[in-house]
Amino acid sequence: MTNTTPTDEELQSAAQSLRENNPSLGITKLLSQLKIDHPEWAVSEKRFKKFITPSTSSTTGTSNKSQSSKGNSSADDGLIAKTGIDPLLDISSIAPKIKVKMFNVQGKGKGLVAKEKLQVGELVWQEEPWIATNDSDLTPYLTSREMCSQCLTLFPLPNPPLSVPCKYCAEVHFCNRRCYSKAVDQGTHNDYLCAGQNRECKALLSFINQKKARDIQGVARIIAQWRRYRDLGETKKAEEVEKRVWGVMARVSQRVKEAERREWPYIAQDRLEEWRLTHLLILRALNPSNEEDPESYKSFQRFLSNKKKNIPPLSKEEEERWFSFDSFLELLGLIGLNQESSGGLYALHSHLNHNCEPNLQVRNLPKNWTPPTTLPADLPPPMTAATRGTNKISIIIKKTIHPGDELTISYVDQRLSRVERRVKLREQYGFWCGCNRCTREKKEEELAEKKEKEIN
Repeated sequence: MTNTTPTDEELQSAAQSLRENNPSLGITKLLSQLKIDHPEWAVSEKRFKKFITPSTSSTTGTSNKSQSSKGNSSADDGLIAKTGIDPLLDISSIAPKIKVKMFNVQGKGKGLVAKEKLQVGELVWQEEPWIATNDSDLTPYLTSREMCSQCLTLFPLPNPPLSVPCKYCAEVHFCNRRCYSKAVDQGTHNDYLCAGQNRECKALLSFINQKKARDIQGVARIIAQWRRYRDLGETKKAEEVEKRVWGVMARVSQRVKEAERREWPYIAQDRLEEWRLTHLLILRALNPSNEEDPESYKSFQRFLSNKKKNIPPLSKEEEERWFSFDSFLELLGLIGLNQESSGGLYALHSHLNHNCEPNLQVRNLPKNWTPPTTLPADLPPPMTAATRGTNKISIIIKKTIHPGDELTISYVDQRLSRVERRVKLREQYGFWCGCNRCTREKKEEELAEKKEKEIN
């Protein structure tokens, strides 16, 4: 390929777009991204600097995920995700002993703090997923109809008497009609992602299953939930989804987040191609174009007309917000920052910040589990395949918490070394951890190195 030199206008436009999408990246990383986006261009760093504005340490809001435990250690300019307090949550009734706090210091956004003393073994709150996503390890149980597709409860026997299959497809099965109804409304088995109703989603669902792409499943379910509410005229619910996604949950573009990975310069082109192909699958399933894919468009329109007559077409603003490639990357980043390992996206749980010595446990407990009546109490025993509960999470106190203390969980395996934890947190969540444990272990490592040098 022969490299060409872009005009000042072309370079200025590209540089402005890069800065808007990557407010915290340095010039070197932005130049690398420019070369990925425009491999045909020849641009020197000196020339690029003339058109790129300096990085900023803040955007619209700050993140409880990025830099959530930055502290005063050697943390650098971590990513600053967009976030906000969820006005849809009645926290006083869900968890009366805690409150939300906006920290807004050192890149740290929202978090949860105690209003009163909390004791070991105490149940602080329980929560069902706002958007459920399935751990790939559960796929064999789901496809063999041994588990409810909504609440993820293992059936005592395959197809128990009260269980209900989907009316339109053979892929899912539910405990009862209540779970079936919740699955349709909450997006676990949205009409728009039911292959028996919308045949254009078959390729997307097949891709998700083959790749075990739980993150893509989450993105598809968010978009499908919004679109179903919007198309069926449930305006208030559609607006609630929009507010939670674009104004509340911590998010940062997946492209920006993955640029933190050490191997990014070597994998960037392949990742971008993979994302674009996945984005096309989502478009085909939930918003096919008449110009680019007329057959899928006609099929999707027939599906829509069966749901409701005279559904208004999407506006340009709706198209851009929900179906552009940049929006897809933002949603992918949102899933990565907020997804809880056992069940999906939880509205209140998503407010919790990281600490390598967390004071909370997040558990999927059996349906017959009851909170202790006297405190402090022993923590519930470890889960096994036989005792795994539903996708409802229980937040339990692991260490005594005093009024004003922040409630924290660990985003990574606590058994990892300090270096391993910090690298994972940086690459997956965008911050270098500077919690008390990391600081203490760093001093211990430095002291051990000093003693070793003295001996040698």
